[in-house]
Amino acid sequence: MAIGNQKNENEKYNVLSTKITPEMAEVLNTICDAMKVDVYSLLQWFVYTLVRASSSLHELTPEIRKLMTMLESDHGWQHSFNLANPASLRVAQVVLILEQKDRRGFGAVMIDKPWMGEARQTECVDEILERVCEVTMKGIYRRLRLLGADMQCDNLSDVLLTMIDRQKNMMMEESEFDEMQGPADLTDSGKTYAYGKRTKTRQHLTPDTFDARQKNLFESNDGAQ
Repeated sequence: MAIGNQKNENEKYNVLSTKITPEMAEVLNTICDAMKVDVYSLLQWFVYTLVRASSSLHELTPEIRKLMTMLESDHGWQHSFNLANPASLRVAQVVLILEQKDRRGFGAVMIDKPWMGEARQTECVDEILERVCEVTMKGIYRRLRLLGADMQCDNLSDVLLTMIDRQKNMMMEESEFDEMQGPADLTDSGKTYAYGKRTKTRQHLTPDTFDARQKNLFESNDGAQ
């Protein structure tokens, strides 16, 4: 039902309502307590922020851009997976972070739900990273995949490594450029400018500026009379 269809003409406001799971309600209450705001004001502010971010009259801040990216879905909001929706859940895949006794570090495996009585397991880090990002960060993952296609990368790890190398090279080039430029507070002779004081310079004589009236330092001693 669209907003406004359920109200009378004399009503000044539209009332919105939805159902969420008890677990989500508990988390929402915790968020409200931390922000010192009630649920009513929080949801009202979220609606206002969403509408403002969708308007072309307002410049999107980095925080709003990130929020809009997180709200992206491959299947549309109406039919997309939503933990706040109190519907039954089924396990599609499991990602396990494993450890071993007397050993350091961790490992990861991903297990699909059984099909024809058999479950598929993979330890391929590329597949695990790809799947986790695809499920948890749909908007960011979509942009990374589009960027990877332009960069001719086969998987997400290749995209990240290429971006890291390019960013590192850019930072090194900027650092080298700054070192070559040096400080802009030196005189032609290499001395530092003293602001508020006159910069003293010495006059350098050349054959063209030599004073002809000065005594000739190279007198002839040829003994001519």
